[in-house]
Amino acid sequence: MAGELIEFDSGKSYDKPNRGESVSIMLVDDQPVFRDVARALLERDGDFDVIAEASDGIDAVEMIESVGPDVVIMDIQMSAMSGIEATRKILMEHPTARVVLTSMTAESEYLRLVREIGALAFIAKRNLNASSLRSILDRGPSNEPLAA
Repeated sequence: MAGELIEFDSGKSYDKPNRGESVSIMLVDDQPVFRDVARALLERDGDFDVIAEASDGIDAVEMIESVGPDVVIMDIQMSAMSGIEATRKILMEHPTARVVLTSMTAESEYLRLVREIGALAFIAKRNLNASSLRSILDRGPSNEPLAA
């Protein structure tokens, strides 16, 4: 794959939080250590606030409505329900939800999956930080995927 960060805008419009207003995040990953590290990296500069965590896609689908995060960061490969299936279910019920898919590896098929299911972007776990997430959220509407 040419890059580690893939973004695709499916034509949805999103309200950007005002500067100074933190973006609420729900982390979904079956590895508690990754969730801890991601929380620390994202909350460090104050732009992001992790308000919920789920250990699988089933919990994410059940929690999304009551939690109402601005962004869901979803691992693709989880046992009980994959991130792909969970994202599909979330977007069926909440079409304006913003889901960023993540995985340990940057497989070439992930660009196709991001487009197919309507996720906002894909980013490899090793590249997930406040700056990379901010660039995804700040990027204006585009029909072209971003690979960086």
